[in-house]
Amino acid sequence: MQEFLDLRSLSINNIVMSASFGACLLIYSAYNSQFRGIRQTAYAFFMSGIAFLLIGLRNYIPDFLSIVLPDTLLILSLASIHLGFIYFYQLDTRLMRRFHGVMLIAMASSAAYFTYVNDSVNARIIAISLIIGFQCLYIMRTLLTAHNKANLTIGISYLAFAIFFIMRGILTFTQDSIDDFMNSGLMHSISIIVYELLVAVTSFGVVWIVSYKVQRALIEQASHDPLTKLLNRRALENIINVEHSRSLRSNVAMSVIMLDIDHFKRINDIFGHGRGDEVLVEVAGILTNNTRKYDSIARFGGEEFIILLPDTALDKAQVIAENLRNKIAENDFNFNPEDGIQVTASFGATECNLQRDGWLTILERADHGLYQAKADGRNRVVVCSAKNQDAEPLITG
Repeated sequence: MQEFLDLRSLSINNIVMSASFGACLLIYSAYNSQFRGIRQTAYAFFMSGIAFLLIGLRNYIPDFLSIVLPDTLLILSLASIHLGFIYFYQLDTRLMRRFHGVMLIAMASSAAYFTYVNDSVNARIIAISLIIGFQCLYIMRTLLTAHNKANLTIGISYLAFAIFFIMRGILTFTQDSIDDFMNSGLMHSISIIVYELLVAVTSFGVVWIVSYKVQRALIEQASHDPLTKLLNRRALENIINVEHSRSLRSNVAMSVIMLDIDHFKRINDIFGHGRGDEVLVEVAGILTNNTRKYDSIARFGGEEFIILLPDTALDKAQVIAENLRNKIAENDFNFNPEDGIQVTASFGATECNLQRDGWLTILERADHGLYQAKADGRNRVVVCSAKNQDAEPLITG
């Protein structure tokens, strides 16, 4: 047991584990190159491996190489791990860099001071334990910004690591003076094991997070239009079926708006499909920014869009459609006046008859309104009532 807890033996274990996990993550990053954070975490493990190599050589190499440098490398390693998580979620790195920069300076200066000016093993242990603890708390905070099982599990693990290292620092403060770190006792041997656990948890956590993000991306690709990032037709059909059942149970209204960009072919013919794509994306942004969070918007094909409005009667749907029509017509879409282009859209709106309407019936009635809007001169809203299903749709505009 004593040999197992020997600090040199534990340092060797940490070297092997850090190098192994680092190599595995580098290989893993080659197949998931879009996730920049994987490689950053691998570099962190290599740094911690070098740190424990130098720690294992303590008393055989100069103090700077066995104390100041490895302590600083461990802090830099955690900063690199944190940067990896930041990259995963594309968060701002400025505050994180400042925080870890301060931690690095604090560690390097305290390690140097308590080695060359006022030699104290206890003080060095307190300093590195508290700094690692604070770093773990900050990493935990970043992890918990994403609400999923992977981040929650890893975040709680980092909280446990933070508590351990902070408690280690506090207990070391009350401990008798330590003459040699390599023979400092059980608690400090356990701290090396805990750091090994941190490396292992981080490695598995990175793979878990990447797998989760890949799965989410596949779901996104299957349900969203790749250009506008709106829902696609298949996804909207599923949502309409769910909302229709909910509206039927609750006896609340549900409306649908269909719109089509006017003379869109002319934009493609004159300015090219790339410029046309930019218009589609901007129209999608207008629709998203001027509807409610619980409304569903889909690109239905080409320059045609559909908006599902739960809990919305036809008169309110008409107001929403008119507002969207105005927003599109008022936007210059970065065309110059001499281009002679004004982007507008025609709208058809209808309310769902909960007792009789199916998905295709709703679409046909909304499309009827859209067709009438085009026939009446474009850039207008036409409403089709669902009250009299057997008669021709009631058209207003």
